[in-house]
Amino acid sequence: MAEFAGRTDFWNIGYPIAGILVYLIAPIAIASIAYAIRRRWKLWHTAQAPVDLGSTSDRWKSFLSLIAGGLLAHRKFVRRRDTYPGVMHFAIFWGFSILLIATTVAALEFNAEKYLNWILPTMHIRVQLGFIWDVFGGGLASIGLFMALWRRYVIKPGRLNTALDDGIVLSFLFAILITGFLVEGLRIGATELNTTSPYFNESIAGWSPIGWVFAKTLLKIGFSTNMLETLHAAGWWLHAGIFLIAIIYSASHFDRLTHILVSPMHWYYRNLGPRGALKPMGDFQQLETFGAKDIPDLAWTQLLSFDACTNCGRCQDACPAWASGKPLSPRALIQGMQGYMEQRSPILLGTPSGEVPPPPSQSMVHEAIGDEVLWSCLTCAACLDACPVEINQIDPIIDMRRFLTLEEASTPETAQSALQSIEQRGHPWRGTTLTRTTWMDGLNIPTMAEKPETEILFWVGCSGALVERGLETTRSMASVLKKAGIDFAVLGDEESCTGDPARRLGNEYLFQTQAEANIKTFNQYDLKKIITTCPHCFNTIKNEYPQLGGNYEVVHYTAFIGNLLKDGKLKPNEAGIGKIGTVTYHDSCYLGRHNGEFDAPREIISAIPGLNFVEMDLNRERGFCCGAGGGRMWMEEEGQRVNHMRTDQFLETGADTVAVSCPFCIQMFDEGIGSKDQNKQKRAVDLINILDEATN
Repeated sequence: MAEFAGRTDFWNIGYPIAGILVYLIAPIAIASIAYAIRRRWKLWHTAQAPVDLGSTSDRWKSFLSLIAGGLLAHRKFVRRRDTYPGVMHFAIFWGFSILLIATTVAALEFNAEKYLNWILPTMHIRVQLGFIWDVFGGGLASIGLFMALWRRYVIKPGRLNTALDDGIVLSFLFAILITGFLVEGLRIGATELNTTSPYFNESIAGWSPIGWVFAKTLLKIGFSTNMLETLHAAGWWLHAGIFLIAIIYSASHFDRLTHILVSPMHWYYRNLGPRGALKPMGDFQQLETFGAKDIPDLAWTQLLSFDACTNCGRCQDACPAWASGKPLSPRALIQGMQGYMEQRSPILLGTPSGEVPPPPSQSMVHEAIGDEVLWSCLTCAACLDACPVEINQIDPIIDMRRFLTLEEASTPETAQSALQSIEQRGHPWRGTTLTRTTWMDGLNIPTMAEKPETEILFWVGCSGALVERGLETTRSMASVLKKAGIDFAVLGDEESCTGDPARRLGNEYLFQTQAEANIKTFNQYDLKKIITTCPHCFNTIKNEYPQLGGNYEVVHYTAFIGNLLKDGKLKPNEAGIGKIGTVTYHDSCYLGRHNGEFDAPREIISAIPGLNFVEMDLNRERGFCCGAGGGRMWMEEEGQRVNHMRTDQFLETGADTVAVSCPFCIQMFDEGIGSKDQNKQKRAVDLINILDEATN
């Protein structure tokens, strides 16, 4: 074999015996991992709900874009101001990845030369590559592991309740890393720094700086060449043995090391559709049961997501329901579902084909999770956005709500009243004296029936037409559209609830009924664009109606008005903003996190001259829910109220006005401001009202 500078393969270990044993370790490790994944794959597929995986090419494009983007998890850490764990995970992941690449390259170089007589290009730069492997591999991994040790056992964030499991994982990783450095140091000390060795070459020893430090330390202590060689051989096998034991342990326990494989699988199989669209139930005439009461009622990709969870607790920290003292912890929900899967799925697997499996020892809905947990969810997606591996906690919650609502009729009483009102009156606001056209009095607004050639529909929504507080917003929206010279019309009495509250409260049948009726109405007209003021209506028509064949261009008013401002069709001035004072802005969950629209509202604010704007601490992706989402608008809230917490965050800014772009949010802020006795000093205003006042 040709001689190249750098490490001599299998030095002091003996070839072919060592090589044979190494090549046995690799298949054992691979087989252990394959066995673990195959076992879990069978458990995952005890779930029987249909899964639409869509295009394989789209999945690969999306998956590779995450990898090319530098790891989704690390970008999220930085964006969420969670820099310390972001750097820590980055260092651990890339450090050990580089070390794995180094091992792979070395194996390819050795076998290509020995058995194929090929000299790979990397052979000519082994010394330089050794520096990369040592510093950017071992160095990064060391930094990451020490940061992890400090974080878990010194800083000890409250959400990290896995000290024992983390200790085992960190012990394995530290052992692999330290023995690797030690073996490298022993080799360098016995060869490149040993003047009696045929491999003596002090000039290249420093290219492996960490190994060089170990070597110098051992020589300083007084280790002889024979002792270095003996310890090197023992350390080499110890290093290989620890690696094998770590792989077997992870495969048998399916722990946090195994998630390194499961998380990328989850990224690949995750839902590629709009975040704001709930998982559909399908054709009611073909369904035997409604919602999810047991594992077979879920989708296998959901079970995969339970195993992808690392129990890090970031979802729990972000959850407003948990922060306000509700029983919902997104982390506990996913861990509870994983535990139920591990208990129930083996029983389902062991049931012969054609036989009915025995009933579960505990109810998935009522006992493993709990009714109050399920009804606490605001569907705000704070948990999903915070999750490093994008686990969707909302879909299983809604699946189980569907079971409670459609199978057991156990919806909370006030929420059931709203559902009955939608079914009987086409809106959830029981007791209102307003009609769909009250707000139009004296404004000369055409309906689509009167002007069917109009290409733009202004969708008013139930809150915009039937809640007194919403009328001002709706009138301002119509006023601004007129000032910009936009030709638009409304549906008037033809408009009916989109079905959003029904779907999020678990009544999928009512949602589909409402959606199909609205789609039929839309299709009567040659609509080119639908503009909404309500983010919930916007999300439902834009992202969920396509599931039922209703495909339309839907725009929230912030984006539409933002473009009008850019085009110069609206020219606001300072004359009408005197009483506004300093303004802060609250991001609606269904406009922001669910649909990614954060910039348009702020562009409108920046376009209004003289408006003094300050941000809340929790803004944009990190925005805190107003408390109305997920049907919670129509449920009684005991204990600390989420909207009161958000109101406190508004008051902390010192701003006089909180601007919103959602009728639900404005109602929640009104109540919150009133509860703090701040009605005379502070107020909540829809952003379109501010723009209307500032525009002639």
